[in-house]
This record gives sequence, structure tokens and C-alpha cells, in this order.
Amino acid sequence: MTSDVLYTRPGCHLCEDAEAALGALNWPYLRTDVSGNEDLERLYGWDVPVLVRGGEVLLKGVFSRARLLRLRDISNSPFSDGPG
Repeated sequence: MTSDVLYTRPGCHLCEDAEAALGALNWPYLRTDVSGNEDLERLYGWDVPVLVRGGEVLLKGVFSRARLLRLRDISNSPFSDGPG
């Protein structure tokens, strides 16, 4: 399974919100800071937070629960939306 990567930067409130939304859904991801990486800043710097899977951008900007659930339904992501 390909891991999802969340591109972020320090002090980004949307990034913090995205991490909280992903965590609430037990969504597995690897957080990667774009700061100081010229290539990542060029690709994602103005758009963080950005969720990427296998090189494909899945979401960027505001990560609402509804957007994440819709993405999960479309991609058949193997995670649950909580206990029970």
C-alpha cells in the first residue's frame, strides 16, 4: 500500500487543522515539512497542506471531514472512521 504524505510547514494553521481532521479519522499518513527543501517548496509551498498518494495530489487547502470521507469513498482507503 502506498503511504499518503501530508506536506506542511511550521506555523500553518490549515496544516494543523488538516492533521487534526486526518487523525480524527485514523487516516495513516507521513507528515513532511516543505521548509528548507527547495524542490518541495516549489511544488507545494504555496498550497500547504497538501495530501499526496503515489505522486498524485489528493487534497490541498481546507481538509474538512466531508472532503476526507468523500475521498475515502472514492479511493476505498483502508482506514476506519473511528471505533465501533
